Amino acid sequence: RPPARLPARGTARISLGERPPGLNAAGPMKSTNALLRASQATMTVSISVFLYEGFAYNIIFIGRILPALGKASLMLPFAIIFNLFWGLAAWSYARAHFANPGTVPDRWREFVHGVGEALPIAPARPEWQPGKATYCKKCDLPRPERAHHCLLCEVCVMRMDHHCPWINNCVGFRNHKYFLMLAGYACVASCVALATSFPELVHCAGALTRIQNGYVWEAGSGVAFKEEKGFISSGENILEQSMTVEDARAKCGEMPDCKGFTFEGDAVPGKVVHVYFKDKWDLWGSGWTSFKRSSTQAGARLEITDILVFMIFGVLALFVAVLLTPLLATHVPLALQNVTTIEDNYENMPNPFDQGSSMANLAQVFGSFGPDWLVPIAPWKPLSDGIAFARSKEKMPVPELEGEQVDRAQIWKIHYRVRTQLPQMQEEVQDSSPLSSLKKWWNGA
Repeated sequence: RPPARLPARGTARISLGERPPGLNAAGPMKSTNALLRASQATMTVSISVFLYEGFAYNIIFIGRILPALGKASLMLPFAIIFNLFWGLAAWSYARAHFANPGTVPDRWREFVHGVGEALPIAPARPEWQPGKATYCKKCDLPRPERAHHCLLCEVCVMRMDHHCPWINNCVGFRNHKYFLMLAGYACVASCVALATSFPELVHCAGALTRIQNGYVWEAGSGVAFKEEKGFISSGENILEQSMTVEDARAKCGEMPDCKGFTFEGDAVPGKVVHVYFKDKWDLWGSGWTSFKRSSTQAGARLEITDILVFMIFGVLALFVAVLLTPLLATHVPLALQNVTTIEDNYENMPNPFDQGSSMANLAQVFGSFGPDWLVPIAPWKPLSDGIAFARSKEKMPVPELEGEQVDRAQIWKIHYRVRTQLPQMQEEVQDSSPLSSLKKWWNGA
């Protein structure tokens, strides 16, 4: 087995107290290779889509589409529901990107340096290796169980799951929770956006076929009319045509300049009458019937750009929902088994870290169950320190929670079976005694 040692003099390796290369204090990568540039480009695309979705929903859909369709009463509840999940998703994204994913801490390297060759070290293999420190050839250092080396970040990450280009960061022990919350909240936000705006998306798709003077208007249930007796005496005739009253309502709703319409006789459902559409409103006389369009609806206009921006929003929201649904279907079951995407390929033994239930396994990522499960913050009561993980039905004491009563180094010594006294050291002590030297001289050794 490789010896437990620090890098030799003159080698470009990690030393005690030195931050691993490729990762700054916050966590994102600093390499300049082609894979990094691709990862950064992917992150730029994801952020752009994320911000566009929030802008289009709040400014275009809430601010312009709903008022134009006479649905102003839905603005506040829709805005609260969408922005709640969108805000949590944005918060989770920031934490997942900026958080240190779980680089091997300096305290572990100090521990390795302190115990020296008393620490058993196993060669790294693609299999379960519980309770074994493995040797990383890239870092030239022993690393804890479940830790793996990321080629892009150029550092070993505790309980590494994978490198995610969407956040341009590794997903590991310290940001795995944020990654799962990002995927969950972003998927819910997209589904909420689609569910609340679907009727308007269909409406606006049809409205693109009705363009008038650079504006688009789609008639719907939001267009209100009030029946009056008399005829409209002022203004110009926008249109003059024979049709039913129902068709006249729809036609007036399609024309931004229409203030109402008038016809001779009474309004009878299904009866064809000769209708005059007017751009002004002024009643006079009797024997005629007029329908006045509400003042708020008469001034409502949607620009073609509004419709196009809104339709692109619908496509992107659908894309995000379709992309994140299978991602969640993959990562959530693994988290419920306390398995990473790397460990999911191991077959040499049953999962040694299975805690017996889905909630107990998820607690290994989110910490003990509590309100902090709902927000992207560090677990209030973590169940591991990232160095030593509890085996099946085993409780691992965490020094941060136990105070001074628990010695972290002592836990690691027991967990990794650090030898208390090396055989070769005993032999050296015996050989250095005077009696042993005289005995060797007498025997001719």
